[in-house]
Amino acid sequence: MRRLLVVVSFLWGCASLEAGEGAWFENAAGRAGIGGVKTLRCRFADIDGDRWPDVVLGTDRVYRNEPREAGPGGRGFEDVTERAGFERIFRSDEGRGPASFCLAGDVDNDGDVDLFVARNCEPEKPAQGPGRNLPAEKEGRMVVDWKDPGVRSAILLNDGRGRFSALPYAGVAEPAETTCAAVFVDVDADGLLDLFTGNWYVSYGWSYEAYPDRLFKGVGGGRFVETTSRAGLFTVRRPGYRNSSRPTYGVAHCDWNNDGRQDLLVCAYGRRWNNLWRNDGDGTFTEVGFETGFDGDAARSGAYPEGIRRSKEAPFRANGNTFSAAPADFDNDGDIDVYIGEITHWWAGPSSDRSELLVNQGAKEGWSFSREGEARGIVREHATGRWNQGDLHVGWLDADNDGLLDLVIASSDYPDDQFLRLFRQDEDHRFEDVTSLAGFDWRNPTGMSFGDFDRDGRTDILLGNNNMRLTKEQKKGRVLEAALFRNVAGTGNHFLTVSLAGKGEGASNRLGIGARVEVRAGGRVQVREIRGGGGHCGQQDEPVAHFGLGPADRVETLRVRWPDREGTVQVFTNVEADAFVLVREGDDTLEILRRVPRAGGEGGEEGF
Repeated sequence: MRRLLVVVSFLWGCASLEAGEGAWFENAAGRAGIGGVKTLRCRFADIDGDRWPDVVLGTDRVYRNEPREAGPGGRGFEDVTERAGFERIFRSDEGRGPASFCLAGDVDNDGDVDLFVARNCEPEKPAQGPGRNLPAEKEGRMVVDWKDPGVRSAILLNDGRGRFSALPYAGVAEPAETTCAAVFVDVDADGLLDLFTGNWYVSYGWSYEAYPDRLFKGVGGGRFVETTSRAGLFTVRRPGYRNSSRPTYGVAHCDWNNDGRQDLLVCAYGRRWNNLWRNDGDGTFTEVGFETGFDGDAARSGAYPEGIRRSKEAPFRANGNTFSAAPADFDNDGDIDVYIGEITHWWAGPSSDRSELLVNQGAKEGWSFSREGEARGIVREHATGRWNQGDLHVGWLDADNDGLLDLVIASSDYPDDQFLRLFRQDEDHRFEDVTSLAGFDWRNPTGMSFGDFDRDGRTDILLGNNNMRLTKEQKKGRVLEAALFRNVAGTGNHFLTVSLAGKGEGASNRLGIGARVEVRAGGRVQVREIRGGGGHCGQQDEPVAHFGLGPADRVETLRVRWPDREGTVQVFTNVEADAFVLVREGDDTLEILRRVPRAGGEGGEEGF
């Protein structure tokens, strides 16, 4: 049996798991100190290394998580933007302008969280002819009048105290393209994080051509080398072919076929095929979207419903407007399934895919997916026949800590019924819409991120919002601001939250991104993977493995498969529940960072 080391630094007032009756979530943004802050993108990230998740709103506001007596769960957020260096980086000539989104990861393996800042450049944006909605032409050629402002994607290094500075010549600035999504992941298991970016159209609105997605290999010290072609990931501009570049609006990573290697998922817009890039383990990838059914649904005629006066679409234009892919083993069978979020319209019919649950069929079926969302109860009701579904962000969390992952869908950008929704999973792996029970009433949500900001053992949700395509009447009185949905579900169920610390180069990356964590408790086996992002515009959660345990008050076995080249495994037994624990690569001591009393427990919380 592994030894347990309890790390106790100070005591906090008790925040019992029992929260009483009522809604499962409350919007605590105002009490936490981030109410009224307008944002589209947001994420939980521990920027100062104290193991409390801080908040980054947009790409230019940073808030430190700190004790606050009147705050929710005794916590709150302080604006430390200037201290973090963001004022200098983003609001001065040195900073080279705003960014589209940012992504957190330890790129130099020094134990703190750095940032990739993505800037959506449009170097080939066409001019518009005077008085007409067409690109101007000269001698039969499109005129490009875009004046390059010189903004480029960048790496910001953390000094260990939550202060950032741009790393010169980091290798991610070129080529200048339309970056819309990214993930950190160690694809070659060398202990250095790599960066995979998704790019969209070359000339939005004028052409189907798209830029290729890019793989940047980490080479140490926070620097990268672009290796897309060498890895077999390069695609061509010309549309209509299986190897065509497509407008990528989201990317994700997971070990989809249980071979110990991280694969890449590409979410394509424009009703194009999605890509599933299989990691072959030799530095290259093979695209298997068609073979697995990940590329799109079975309705590929490209036809529109009767009464819609549109020509039938070509096969490459009869799929989805996919914004996000959320991988997870939702049915606890040991392999990774995926929920994909789509923008869909009533008028598109079979020429467009809907959001869908892709259930992994395992080794016997070649790791292919079956589409089972409606069969499992994930049904969307529409008030009228003319509807839209703007499912920009999707994700999994165990809202009630019962050991079954629940599905969150954040719908936005249209005037009809676009809200935050929760689908609760039952023991038969079916789902029920419990949005009302959750207490959600958040219109046009954006930038979703999951994390436990108050360390009470329940996963919280951070969001922004927008007014995209809302009517004048709908916009009236609306406040554009961040929401912090604090989980207060009073179920009394147990939990375990696992953080990892890899050794770094030559072993596993410091955050353990790509690791697989498995727990056996109460007759159930659950699997989680540590992710370096996944979804639209840098969607990213706190990089931990959280397990709801239901009535089980201890974990029989905790198993970690590290993302090193050997797939090293560490096993701990008889781990007490209701704790935040840290596993260090190669260390047989399981550190207990914090304990939270079970529902109704007395006394204080230990930890941090």
